[in-house]
Amino acid sequence: MEAVRTILDSVVPLVAALAVLCHLSWVGFRRGWERAAGLERMRRSVQPLKERQRAEAEALADLTCRLDEAKARLSAAEQRANHLQRQIDALDKEPPVFLHILGTPSSNRRVFRAEVQYDTNAATAARAAGKPVNPAWRYGNRIVVHALDMSSARREAEHVFPHKAGYQVFFHAAVS
Repeated sequence: MEAVRTILDSVVPLVAALAVLCHLSWVGFRRGWERAAGLERMRRSVQPLKERQRAEAEALADLTCRLDEAKARLSAAEQRANHLQRQIDALDKEPPVFLHILGTPSSNRRVFRAEVQYDTNAATAARAAGKPVNPAWRYGNRIVVHALDMSSARREAEHVFPHKAGYQVFFHAAVS
């Protein structure tokens, strides 16, 4: 019995040590697994954040591109507005031109262009007689006549602006 006792005395501490070692291994494995599971949970919670950051970066890049395009369109519009303003300023400095349209446009009629002036001698005579002279005749006056031919265009212009009243009409070449 003594032999069994010596064997048990030597095996019991060995088994106890083995049990403690297994328990410690199990605790370490369980903690490691929980940590790994926690890391996996953290990875799963970080993954949507990475996707969200990527989507927001793409949206930011798209908005930056749109902003650059809008700035380019705004710059072009401002340049066009400045150009138009310069043209308006140039036109403001020029004297006005009055356009008189005679006849009605149609498919069988041609367009004839002319200039009309009020004779200065007639204007002086009218002022001397006390009749007012329209200030429009101090500036350029153009006529657009819609007629079948040049002779009918001349008759139309003579009817509206008679030579006897002091008007002078000068026709240009016909435009088809």
